[in-house]
Amino acid sequence: RLDQLAPQLQTLDDNDPAAREVRKLVGEHLPELINGYKRIPESLKRKEHGGKTPEQQLVDGLKFIDREIETMTGRISRGELDKLAVRGRYLELRYDTSVEQ
Repeated sequence: RLDQLAPQLQTLDDNDPAAREVRKLVGEHLPELINGYKRIPESLKRKEHGGKTPEQQLVDGLKFIDREIETMTGRISRGELDKLAVRGRYLELRYDTSVEQ
């Protein structure tokens, strides 16, 4: 998902709220989740704490981040999808001789 998102982020203004949120998610929250897990001793990674093991908490966190990246990718792409549809319709109206004018 990150590979799909990277080119989209490059087209956004740095001050765009969606760009800021994704960068924070990927640049801060994801590394904090992984580094926090790495700091836990191996002997404790499979023991429950708060109803879940650290491994389960890591997997749950990664799933949430994955879903959020997918959502943000859709939001960022929506504008381009709309533009493409408009361009296609314009070309159809302008150049398709089978369409009544």
